Amino acid sequence: MQATDTLERRRALRTTRSLILLTIFGLLALFFALNFRIVVVNGPSMEPTYKSGDRLLMTTAYWLFGNIQRGDVVVIIRPNGELLIKRVVAFGGERVPEKYWTPLVYMMGGQVPEGHIFVVGDNLARSEDSRQIGAIPLSYVQGKIVGGQGELP
Repeated sequence: MQATDTLERRRALRTTRSLILLTIFGLLALFFALNFRIVVVNGPSMEPTYKSGDRLLMTTAYWLFGNIQRGDVVVIIRPNGELLIKRVVAFGGERVPEKYWTPLVYMMGGQVPEGHIFVVGDNLARSEDSRQIGAIPLSYVQGKIVGGQGELP
């Protein structure tokens, strides 16, 4: 009788452990599915760092990797739904580095408005970025690149 009780307790303990592990795995999978996404580079604007067709890992939970900083690569969604992958070079209230000045930047007074970022592609000659479209509202930032093909940020 005592052996049967011990055997039943062991089975119950194994079942409990299995359920706990399954729950933890499920929560981690859910967290990953909700906070990470694969994005594909489209076009030459981020060459040589990333080439068209490269797959990158973007996180919307970029606070896990630190807030967005100068030099980070971010994914931006434009009002038309198009995704842009660009590098951050200045934040709201900061002066745009002179090497990125265009007539539009000059009209902005060379300053990035509060609540915005100034982004450029690594391939300046073939990138549509803040030099042409202006500073990007932070609300347009979908996430931060944290891994993938090419030279990582």
